[in-house]
Amino acid sequence: MKKSLFTLSTCLLFLFAISSTSFAQGVSIGPRLSGNMNIYNQKGLTGTWNGIGIGIGGTVDVSFSRTIGLLVNLTVFDMKNFSNSQTNNNVTTENSLSLSYVSLDPMFKAEFSGFYMVGGPSLGIKLNSSGEVTQSAAGQNPAVQALNLDTKSIRFDIAVGTGYNFKLSPDMSLGSDFMAYIPITDTYNFPGLSNSIFSLKLGACLKFKL
Repeated sequence: MKKSLFTLSTCLLFLFAISSTSFAQGVSIGPRLSGNMNIYNQKGLTGTWNGIGIGIGGTVDVSFSRTIGLLVNLTVFDMKNFSNSQTNNNVTTENSLSLSYVSLDPMFKAEFSGFYMVGGPSLGIKLNSSGEVTQSAAGQNPAVQALNLDTKSIRFDIAVGTGYNFKLSPDMSLGSDFMAYIPITDTYNFPGLSNSIFSLKLGACLKFKL
């Protein structure tokens, strides 16, 4: 029930952002690139599981006034990687996991002299999930085995962040932002075992005023 309400609210906010462009004071769109740092958390897990990924997509920046608006990021390829390496009895075991999503972030925006703060829901639809376990020891060839984990098809986060718009011309600006994605749902289908990915993201987008 909670997931259904979150999905509905995300979709409604996205539709509101699209429909509101007709009475907005300003609308800008453009491509967006991002890099992310992912930290995997699981109850009872030992060691550090983290990694980096990339995101490719676009952004829609809607302003209703000088200070209030909406910012919608659509990432058509949102990659999240993380790994862990441990050595026992001279044998190193490395677990590497990779996920990719289509992500939609419709967020409210407050802007002051180029600086802005945003916050809102984030919906991710899984594109792919893969993993492998590599065991290596001195004098031996590494042994690689595929790791197939049951991954949830939809991910929900709360997205919050801040950024700045650098004005390049009257109709073009360069936006930079730092975002944090706080997980609401589990990443993998591990019954009775809480798990999630906390992500920090740096993004840049070139915005063209319509």
